[in-house]
This record gives sequence, structure tokens and C-alpha cells, in this order.
Amino acid sequence: MTAEPDEQQILCATYPHARRHPLVLGQIGGWTPPFQLTLTQIGVLLVSLFVEVRTWHWWGAHLPRVLAVVVAVGAPALLAWAARRARFEGRSLPRAAVAWLTFMLTPRRGYVGGRPHRPARPGSPGRDPVYVAAGGRFR
Repeated sequence: MTAEPDEQQILCATYPHARRHPLVLGQIGGWTPPFQLTLTQIGVLLVSLFVEVRTWHWWGAHLPRVLAVVVAVGAPALLAWAARRARFEGRSLPRAAVAWLTFMLTPRRGYVGGRPHRPARPGSPGRDPVYVAAGGRFR
């Protein structure tokens, strides 16, 4: 017996696009940016703009006005562009940050039974009971 061609086909779905491409924002509050941004890019953009605003008096006053504006707009844009494909140990920036934070918060001696490992305190002879066999002779 031969099966019909429809019965021999295996139907399945794959989603390589979701694995290959990061989560992006197409609209922000009803406004559509000229390009798609990842959450990491938006975070890097906002943090770099905040740092530039707070440090403007150190570097902005020493540059010509046009160059200072170009740096003020270009540096966050360049950092956000670089953050799009940045990888540390094969991980994206947020996942690398979470991994680093988890590593730093893990107890130095590890876990035993789900709790941080604490070695037993050394006991002193006066605190621990001493057992002596009954009826023994000492020489």
C-alpha cells in the first residue's frame, strides 16, 4: 500500500524570525520613529542623554557651539546604534547585565539545599558533650 502524498507530508511551523530578531518598538505613544528601536536602545539613548545633560558644563562650554550640538546628538545616537547588536558572551546587553547581577548576588560558597552554604562553626571541647565508656580502666 502506498500513502497519498498529502498523508506523507509533515506539517509544522517554525518561527525563526522571532529568534533572530529582537523585540522592537514600532510606535511610542502614538508616534512612529523613523526606524525601529529595541528596548535596550531606548534605555541606552535615555541614559546617555541624561549623562550628557548632567555633564554639559564640563565639556559643552569648551567646544564650539556647532560641534557641541553635533556631539550632544551624535554620541547618544552612536551608542544606541552600537547597542543594537552588542553581544557579551553571546548574550544581549540586558541578559548580560542580569547574568552579571546574578553572579554578583550569588553567595561566595554557593547553595546547599536551596540556602546559602555556611560552614559549621568549630566547636570547643567545653561546649560539646564528652562520652566515656562505662567501666573502663585508665592507665
